[in-house]
Amino acid sequence: MTNRAKAATKSGPTRKPVRTPAAKRTAPQKAEAASTQDSSNLTDRAYLVVRRLILERELLGGEVLVEGRLAERLGMSRTPLREALLRLEGEGLLVRANARSYAVRRITASHYFQCLQVRERLESQAVALAIGRIPPDEVQHLRQAILALDSTKQGSSHWQADDQIHGMFARASGNEMLAETIAHLRVMCRLFEVVDPFKRIEDDRSEHVAILDAYVAGDAKAAEEAVVSHLRHLARYTLSRLSHGLVSDLAH
Repeated sequence: MTNRAKAATKSGPTRKPVRTPAAKRTAPQKAEAASTQDSSNLTDRAYLVVRRLILERELLGGEVLVEGRLAERLGMSRTPLREALLRLEGEGLLVRANARSYAVRRITASHYFQCLQVRERLESQAVALAIGRIPPDEVQHLRQAILALDSTKQGSSHWQADDQIHGMFARASGNEMLAETIAHLRVMCRLFEVVDPFKRIEDDRSEHVAILDAYVAGDAKAAEEAVVSHLRHLARYTLSRLSHGLVSDLAH
């Protein structure tokens, strides 16, 4: 054995550095971790709140959002709000108005009709793929909720029900990319609808119920046809309003 080997043997095995477990973190480390978590939670909250305001038409297409004023309105600090606005810009809900503000994105009628055409193909496929994958009780519960909607005004409950029925089949299709694409297209359509609130309460109700009934019956072809019929009726309704000047075709 060499002198170097003997020295290594006498000194014992090399010790690995000891890592401090999460439970033994110092007070400053715990405070830093808690601060990071709180910041993330605040950003998520700001994101969800602003997104809801846009999709439920409380923030209109083209409306300029000044960071400071919006933070004061929502009762939150600017930092998490700034991060939330960046996320919404990335999703296409907001566009830059200038260096310090954003605007709610506007969608042209042409873009809107293109979205509806693509949705016909994708959502009819989604409902067919979802056959047998959603518990009947869940479908019936949504059906009852739709029948119970207030027919005198189109409020947030209508948009929530609309999101539920269209999102439910997409999520149950088993195709994540399909579901994500449908969700994005629906957001684009909603941005156009922000310009002029539609009043298809009873038509939407009957068309949504027809989709659900076909699904519960396990009739994929009828469910597909009901989805396509619903979206085409919406397109014709919008076209009629455009021809009568009741909806603005915003090109910017």
